[in-house]
Amino acid sequence: MPVWKRQAIQGMPWPAVAGRHRGRELSSGNTHRRVIRQLAVFIVNQLFVKTSYMPRVSRRFFDSAPSSWQELEVMVAQAFEEMGYETHRNHEVATVRGHVRIDVHALKKTTPIPTIVLCECKHWAKAVEQSVVYAFRAICSDTGAHFGLIISKVGFQSGANETRQATNIHLLNFIEFQETFFDEWKSGVFMRFVKMSDTLLPLVPFNPRFAKDTGLQSKLGGINVFDKYSVFFGERSYTSYFIGTGAYPVTLTDPRGNPHDRALITIESPRQYYQIAAQACEDARAYFGI
Repeated sequence: MPVWKRQAIQGMPWPAVAGRHRGRELSSGNTHRRVIRQLAVFIVNQLFVKTSYMPRVSRRFFDSAPSSWQELEVMVAQAFEEMGYETHRNHEVATVRGHVRIDVHALKKTTPIPTIVLCECKHWAKAVEQSVVYAFRAICSDTGAHFGLIISKVGFQSGANETRQATNIHLLNFIEFQETFFDEWKSGVFMRFVKMSDTLLPLVPFNPRFAKDTGLQSKLGGINVFDKYSVFFGERSYTSYFIGTGAYPVTLTDPRGNPHDRALITIESPRQYYQIAAQACEDARAYFGI
């Protein structure tokens, strides 16, 4: 048997086999099938190597978990507000059985049909029982809410999941809440980035206001806007991380504080990226008077 056939049968990777037979045809159908299998294994291995080292993008928009029921309510309300909802805590709603209070009431008016989401936040040390889900299901039905969320610290009893089936009620822990709404949160924060970028546009040299404002030109002397404010205008701008699939951590020039400072900062998460950018926008507005 030729050496190259024996190596194929013994499992030598396809590139080595292909390089050794130097164009000779496969004379055995059985050997041919073995070589094809080796090729398939080689391709799968290469795909595994490439995908196993791809950076994973976290689908969480908070860097810490709430430590109390008050903090859980605040964080849930904050998340919906950043998504573009009008939010209220301890909000009173009317039902056929009277008035009740909801931990977080979220209303989105920018959709063709305004969307109402009611949230109950349970920072309990025990699993939420079936009776809580049943009562909340009735409230959501009476008020015409589009969705009802119960967000639990430790989860739900088995009967609770059965109670919510075929309803608009969703049972989530805090991590699942973030993963469920991550894309909508990114879209809402993206719109906030757009507004911040519009605010800082006078700093960009080709902007008409820049050419007319000599005072602004003087303040911008020696400042590389595309480096200092790269979160808005640079290669690693917000579009890469809130529309694209940019991965963390990312190191860039800290956009906060004095515009002449060029210290580097490593950003670890979407929440940190957004908070740093928001502070940078406020600092720039105060320094340049825009």
